Amino acid sequence: MCASSSADPDDPRYIRSRTALRETMLAMCMERRPDDISISELTRNAGVSRATFYAHASSPVELLATALIAEFEPIFTPLGDVLTVNTANHLLRWREVYIELLEHVSERSAIYCKLYCQKPESAALGHLSDYFRSVIRHYVEDFAARSQEPITDLWKALATEQQVHNIVVIITAWLDSGKATTPETAINTFMSLAPPWQFAKFDDDGRVALRRSRIIRQLAADQD
Repeated sequence: MCASSSADPDDPRYIRSRTALRETMLAMCMERRPDDISISELTRNAGVSRATFYAHASSPVELLATALIAEFEPIFTPLGDVLTVNTANHLLRWREVYIELLEHVSERSAIYCKLYCQKPESAALGHLSDYFRSVIRHYVEDFAARSQEPITDLWKALATEQQVHNIVVIITAWLDSGKATTPETAINTFMSLAPPWQFAKFDDDGRVALRRSRIIRQLAADQD
């Protein structure tokens, strides 16, 4: 069953029930795996009906994902437009966004450890990845539009999925380490491993050249 699309998100009753459900789900997930929480116990603890629940989500894990996204969306969504705002400092802004994301993860680490570090993986990860993918896809499309060389749909798809997977890797590795470093150090470490296209320099007109593409073409020509 899907969440109802007829509910008015500005209705005070809708806002109250949404807040009650999200806060209850977040509190329950501090102690339990989200996939083990049923709709019945969630609605009972939140003091709302089952029908009210379905106005907000189709499952408890989807509710958890939307609650977490609501918290970090103001941090991460601007990444999609970072090149539009300023190509000169895009890498600095990218780093800031990822550091702030890890700071959010740290604040909710009891929940994120259950999502990213425990097996089997939580179904909530799919919802989180869908959100990350939507933002990163916008970033990649903007990057590709500024390339001095033709960018294929395959390149854009690979670049997008690469970045979505990298988020999983960053969060999982950092939490598995017991948050052994600061978010700043964790992101600096990842940046030392990041794909070269992320470090491409834009010219004064906001255009970028993927020099590695020319190297690959030369390697292919040499092999022939």
